[in-house]
Amino acid sequence: MEEKKTEVIKESGDLSRADFLKMMGAAGLGIAGLGSLMSSPASAAEGKEDKKKKFVFVITSGGGNPNRVLVALIMADVVQKKELGDINIWLTLEGAELCRKGHPEKIVSPAFAKYGNAFDMMERIHKNGGQFGVCPPCADWVSATGDNRIEWVKDQGADWIVTNIQDAQVVWL
Repeated sequence: MEEKKTEVIKESGDLSRADFLKMMGAAGLGIAGLGSLMSSPASAAEGKEDKKKKFVFVITSGGGNPNRVLVALIMADVVQKKELGDINIWLTLEGAELCRKGHPEKIVSPAFAKYGNAFDMMERIHKNGGQFGVCPPCADWVSATGDNRIEWVKDQGADWIVTNIQDAQVVWL
């Protein structure tokens, strides 16, 4: 009987890609929330004297999950409006769809409809100094290459993300 329990645990321990991403997203949001709860006005004041913080928002969802796309863009927009730091948005996996011309205009969130479509948010963030990059193989996968890519979204590979998350506040959605 003990062996069957072990087998069940092993089988239920297998995570699908979707379950893994949900878990990582929840963990990231939980850590971000915990960090905000633990900060104090004194540490916030000290941070303003230091160099400006860098934020990296990693968007892994596309048109199939418009709520997740828009919540990431809204969070980046808030960081910009409150002048909390520099914004870098990295598009990977299905998130690479956002750099394909004509596609982000079609992404509207039912939960965040009042913010407009994904392209409107991206364009505002870009015009206010935000930088956008895309995983090159992911851009190829979603046919966002050459003239079919939004011109201000640059190729940024694994080396870019690994280097830039070292000294940044990271939000992975």
